[in-house]
Amino acid sequence: MNGTFLYDELNGRQLDIYLPPDTSIDVPAVFVQDGSSLFRTHLLEIESMIEAKTISPIIIVGIHPFNRLDEYTPWKASALHSGFPDFKGEAQTYVSFLANDLLPYIKREYPVKQTGHEHSHVGASLGGLFAIYTLFMYPDLFKNIASLSGSFWYPDFLSFAKQQSIQSVDHLVYLSVGSEEGKGKTSVQQHMPLFNKKLHDLLLQKGMQERKLHFHIEQGEGHHLKQFQKNFLSAIKWFYKRKPKFFISKSQSRYGILERID
Repeated sequence: MNGTFLYDELNGRQLDIYLPPDTSIDVPAVFVQDGSSLFRTHLLEIESMIEAKTISPIIIVGIHPFNRLDEYTPWKASALHSGFPDFKGEAQTYVSFLANDLLPYIKREYPVKQTGHEHSHVGASLGGLFAIYTLFMYPDLFKNIASLSGSFWYPDFLSFAKQQSIQSVDHLVYLSVGSEEGKGKTSVQQHMPLFNKKLHDLLLQKGMQERKLHFHIEQGEGHHLKQFQKNFLSAIKWFYKRKPKFFISKSQSRYGILERID
């Protein structure tokens, strides 16, 4: 690997950070929930896409939660099963940390673009729920949002989403879910694909254009890490796919022709 993977810390919270080979220019940052679990095993593939100019260079920041059941949930709710702790609903406090502490720190200490016009936020399961929560509550923080198997079964979340407006429809939003998620469950989680489809439809109703909203069901897949990792790669390919550049050449005709450059 020609880039760098390192550990940092902010306010007692571990950060797993990937820096691309060229750190002489400022690049977009991808902020990822649950540490580096979604991308650590695929860094070589990510870097090969950067070096092949398939995607633009990016920095990836994996943020470790103190307690994901609390920090990724928007309000208090009872546990789905006895013997498990209730959800404390501390997302508002946690998103304030992202906005007021983490983003300024990353922009100050790393070669990251200073505006939020190209930054991304990615989460899986409850992390995916939290990613969509930030879209509604702090729409200017991130340009791109990826929710991988988002836990939209969370009590009253779809009702909350219906009441929200999207202040900007210029975002790119990536949604994915496995077709087998929830199979065999008796709780509300058995409807995972349906809830993800409902969230997709709500975003369209709120003015998002279909071309800026990606949704697919991963056929034959359940709720597991390998599926999340696969869709993490798909999301960043979609967010940061490099567009070929063309220039006019006058060497082959009086009118010139378009020639591709990378």
